[in-house]
Amino acid sequence: MADLGYINDLLFAESKAGAMGRRGLGARRIGQALRHAGIEDSDLDAVAPAMEADTISSALAFARRRRIGPFAREVAERPVQEKQLAAMLRAGHALDLARKIVRMAPGEDVEASIVPERDRF
Repeated sequence: MADLGYINDLLFAESKAGAMGRRGLGARRIGQALRHAGIEDSDLDAVAPAMEADTISSALAFARRRRIGPFAREVAERPVQEKQLAAMLRAGHALDLARKIVRMAPGEDVEASIVPERDRF
């Protein structure tokens, strides 16, 4: 089946990584899921640049879904922020990025605070 092109691990990995990234999961979590699905390291290495490029957008998608930081209705108290940070870490996001997002005030401009200047439109 693989010789006929019906099974393509690289294509599966790209598709799965894209879908998980749009749902707001981080590169670390996506990599774990792909390894669990039996994707080989060579295919993971091929998909890694795309996952790294979507790091900020997936973290913001997660924060938007969970109403964290700039997407919250009100400023979260410290214990709530700790839980939000833990949720972002479990989702596979980097500590420094998750911390920045969690500490942002509701309604704060994400572009100015998080997105690097070279990536702004």
